Amino acid sequence: MLTQEENALLTQVGPGTPGGELLRRYWHPILASATLDDDPVQAVRILSEDLVLFRDRSRRLGLVAKRCAHRLMDLQFGIPEEEGLRCGYHGWMYDTSGACVEMPLEPPDSTFKAKVHVTAYPVQELGGLVWAYLGPEPAPLLPRWDLLVKEGGFRQIIGHQLPCNWLQVMDNRADVGHSIYLHGRFFQYTLEKEGKLTDDPRSRYNAGAANQASRLARGVYPKYEPRYNQFGMTKAYLDSDDDESNPTWTVGVNPVLFPYLLAFGPGRRTIRQTYQLGVPIDDTHTWHLQYFCYMFPPEVGVPEQESVPYQEVPLQDGNGKYILNNVLAQDMVAWYGQGEIADRTREHLASSDTCVIAYRQMLREQIQIVRDGGEPINVFRDPAAIERPELALDPKEIDRVSQENVDRAGSKRDPVYRSNFHQMSKGGWLYLDDDIDRYCPDRDTVVELYRRADELGVADVRRAF
Repeated sequence: MLTQEENALLTQVGPGTPGGELLRRYWHPILASATLDDDPVQAVRILSEDLVLFRDRSRRLGLVAKRCAHRLMDLQFGIPEEEGLRCGYHGWMYDTSGACVEMPLEPPDSTFKAKVHVTAYPVQELGGLVWAYLGPEPAPLLPRWDLLVKEGGFRQIIGHQLPCNWLQVMDNRADVGHSIYLHGRFFQYTLEKEGKLTDDPRSRYNAGAANQASRLARGVYPKYEPRYNQFGMTKAYLDSDDDESNPTWTVGVNPVLFPYLLAFGPGRRTIRQTYQLGVPIDDTHTWHLQYFCYMFPPEVGVPEQESVPYQEVPLQDGNGKYILNNVLAQDMVAWYGQGEIADRTREHLASSDTCVIAYRQMLREQIQIVRDGGEPINVFRDPAAIERPELALDPKEIDRVSQENVDRAGSKRDPVYRSNFHQMSKGGWLYLDDDIDRYCPDRDTVVELYRRADELGVADVRRAF
């Protein structure tokens, strides 16, 4: 458990807090680019700061303080002009640097505008997201993580607004063992209450439960250790009766790219490739993104995308009931189900929490580096280092982890159910609908592409690239 002071150190994200100062050394996604297509001026909140993002009529992005310097009018009601954002109240206009460039109600020879400036931060677009940097200058380079830039992918973005602190999300990122019950027995119970539980052996909920039943019958348990690397860590796991030469133990799985990006790979030879990002909005709210880059083989005929579509999904259905019958929804309830900020003074960590403890220690260490005047990990200054940087992890070894998991599936579990996304389960719905993919804006296209891949004999994860 942590003390109250330690918990505050790790959870606070506002300006001037140790954790907030660390997080301000990184670029953060603040909005899906597609959202600006619908409305080019948007209120955003990031790291406890309220700001306004705009795209002017020259297509330039600006991120400025929430209120006009004149009479404090909210600039989310501003007007995008050819070269800036005009306050709708008296017409003061600001450029992307925050400088006031027009005061149309003042005398033509007035120089007052040269003295007025609002806070502004650098912004860039990458991978269908708008990214902002709120830290000290000079700004580091925005890393071009693999799935944001790789060619040939069919991209979709799904977002959720979570009423909880970002560290609850990250505790889960480091926690491999949660899937055994959360996506197994809890999933079964959820469907049981809905009258939808089946005995389908290929379903995620039954496969996970069967795997745990096999452990219990053998009298073994899963064990975990962190595997550190230059970008953060992977999580090593192994059943206690398995050979420790298994790459799930020697290499680990699912890299955590500090501070909060979870990668499923790299080097995976699967169609469904994805990131999860838990973006700190403030101390009690997190914007969670599931970023998909489906890598169908070229012969499938993936359509061109003019932009990356975004869909924001509520946590509850129209009747106010929490949505729990898909994998990510179960993760999320485990995060916000701990309250706005988990009281870690009351928790009791066990051996299965080894990687959770390791991530918290990494966070604490990086906070201290910044306090000491240093630069934390994953702050990039060298242009040669920002191109798909996580591929510097040994892709052959990590791909071997993925391959061996598939090869072991016949005897212990069936992790390849996602290659059957386009097929109907025994419950009467597509296997895809057990996952958050069911909310993809182009869901029907994703299903059709899986169907074509299957027809061409390239849908199996062992052959997809």
